[in-house]
Amino acid sequence: MADLERLVPLRTGGEKPPVFCVHAVSGSAYAYAGLARLLDDDRPVHGFEAPGFDNDRTPVRSLSALADEYTDVLREFHPGGPYLLLGWSLGGLVAFEMAKRLTAAGDVVDQLVLVDAGIPEVTDLPPEQEILRRFVLDMAGTSAESPPGLDELAATWAADVDPDTAFEQVEDAGILPEELDAYLLGEQYAVFRAHLAGFYSIEVTGSHAGPSIHVLAEHSPAEDMRWGRFLPDLVEHTVPGSTHHSIWTGDSLLELSRLVRKRLGD
Repeated sequence: MADLERLVPLRTGGEKPPVFCVHAVSGSAYAYAGLARLLDDDRPVHGFEAPGFDNDRTPVRSLSALADEYTDVLREFHPGGPYLLLGWSLGGLVAFEMAKRLTAAGDVVDQLVLVDAGIPEVTDLPPEQEILRRFVLDMAGTSAESPPGLDELAATWAADVDPDTAFEQVEDAGILPEELDAYLLGEQYAVFRAHLAGFYSIEVTGSHAGPSIHVLAEHSPAEDMRWGRFLPDLVEHTVPGSTHHSIWTGDSLLELSRLVRKRLGD
């Protein structure tokens, strides 16, 4: 039986086919809460929450395994489809893998929506110091500008710095909001690190022939965004002035929601 607790309701009610949003590297579904509020009132929205994020599951290091599990959840929760998949960043890659599995089994994926989703290259994980720095940036909601004090602190860390020690230093320095204390950071880092390991170890293969759209941030950190070689029916749009994280705020979010609504026919 599929673990339906992986799905978090972001907008309930409505008669239209639901949108299923796949978490990014953090494992949290709540990045999509703002978008859910801006979609059609008759459109339910659900988000996938990762094993290990605010639950007792062990974080999963294989993105293929995540795609397998989430596909099973979809089929049990919404049997017969049609399926509308959306994923930001790493979530776009997992959504692509899910779309391949669904169509291979004869299910219909009406839309695949990627949001600033990079394509990985198989490589070794960076040193612990760099993974920790990226994690703190992600928790701060930025990929473009470090919060005050982070770069100076990270420069003092050894390549194999102990994460718990690093998080105590981050807390003491007040780099993140105080509710993001060392204990919470340690719990969420396990999920982040597992997903990052999965991202760097998966080779993207195959294709999905169904309708798809990639909404890119104008200032994105990803090096490879060439999804067209895997998605032959791909349309691309860029949100002006946005970054990888700010695409979920302000005018950028309004433009993103407009593009998604148009794609869904709402």
